[in-house]
Amino acid sequence: MKRSACVDVFPDASSAAAALADFGRSFAPPSSVRTAAEVVDYSTEGAWIRQLARKFVGVAGIYRRWAEENVPRMIKSSRYVINQEQFDLLVRRTGMDLLRTWRDRSADKRARLSLGAAFRIVDGLFMSINEAEGCRSSLIQAFLHVPLEGSTLKPLRLCVDELLDRDFAIEIPTVVPAGFVATEEQYVLLQEAIFALAARAGVPPILYGYFCADFNLS
Repeated sequence: MKRSACVDVFPDASSAAAALADFGRSFAPPSSVRTAAEVVDYSTEGAWIRQLARKFVGVAGIYRRWAEENVPRMIKSSRYVINQEQFDLLVRRTGMDLLRTWRDRSADKRARLSLGAAFRIVDGLFMSINEAEGCRSSLIQAFLHVPLEGSTLKPLRLCVDELLDRDFAIEIPTVVPAGFVATEEQYVLLQEAIFALAARAGVPPILYGYFCADFNLS
């Protein structure tokens, strides 16, 4: 059963898994011919960086320099990843490096980057790397995290505790604010919920990210 675009919250985990499994049967992973430099260029076109750049001088340059230094490292490191634990550690190390770099290089402390935003950027970069034919590892797709934002969090609002198999694990608001993911614990719990959903659906977790983008949920 394909999910209607007008439905933006799953009533339960079974409905979510059924919709994701159905999506996965006809899904073809996106593919591009981007080089590492083009992955950097593509990432700097995001709405988040344009919004910050309009408010704070220099932040676009801070991000670009970080991405130019780190995207090649991310590509190289991902080729040596052989299990989920290694990839999780790579994501954490990269996200924390972005946070430190942003803090150290930003002259205007009002241009703060939240933990959730940093990890969303890193997860999005790994998605782009996985799509780029000349950059991706043959194994990485199975380990990818889903970027956490309104479009990927809101659909799980009613079933996140069911997916985590515990009560009051985390509460996703009706309208997910930009800074909702504020701690590493929140990030890990939400990724666990998405991975649990993917396991029920029998698909790689990253397909959930593409599923939400396909239906343009917000």
